Amino acid sequence: MAPNLIAGVIAVAATASLFGTLEWKASRTPTTVGFWYEAHAFALPDDVVARLGGPLLVAEIATIERISRSEIERAFSGLRIAISDQRTGFWRVQVLPSVSVGRRRPFPVAGASVGLGLLGGRASLGFNTLVVNAIHYARDGAPRQEIIDAIGRGVGRAAVHELAHQVTGGLALDNRTDRNSYEYFSADRASQYYGTLHWTTAGSLLRKRIGG
Repeated sequence: MAPNLIAGVIAVAATASLFGTLEWKASRTPTTVGFWYEAHAFALPDDVVARLGGPLLVAEIATIERISRSEIERAFSGLRIAISDQRTGFWRVQVLPSVSVGRRRPFPVAGASVGLGLLGGRASLGFNTLVVNAIHYARDGAPRQEIIDAIGRGVGRAAVHELAHQVTGGLALDNRTDRNSYEYFSADRASQYYGTLHWTTAGSLLRKRIGG
């Protein structure tokens, strides 16, 4: 796996019986999803700050938080989950400055997740990587606000991908053909930040397991 790719890391293999219980639970009550930014997540390296044209302002951080959350809500609209900032959510996604995978030669990634079956799951997103990608794929002369909005979309859509890993046990994820899908294996693409994404193979699984 190359840098800037979403790493779908599944540590526990979920059996059909485990997910059968999960479906039974989800059919009766919304499952809480925790999504939050760690306090230091927005501290960008100097080279990234220079490319962005200055550090993130308080209002810009609020915009990124709002847009990223709305992307998650849009992607899972109609499904029985409740998005909150609770760190005790059944499925959880935290945004950190950076995330790396690999033991001998760690490299940065946009996100990584661990599915824990009946215990839920957790994921981490690398904010720096997502910001760099949003800057890279911006059109020539794009105003700063356009890039700020794109960062919010990129973070939210990375969270959607990692949550789908947790909910489905990694099945039907990491698509390598449809660059405009939530299932696509990499966050290193223009549509992650400036396009419109849709569900493909994972959509039916999500409806089955946490459908309304």
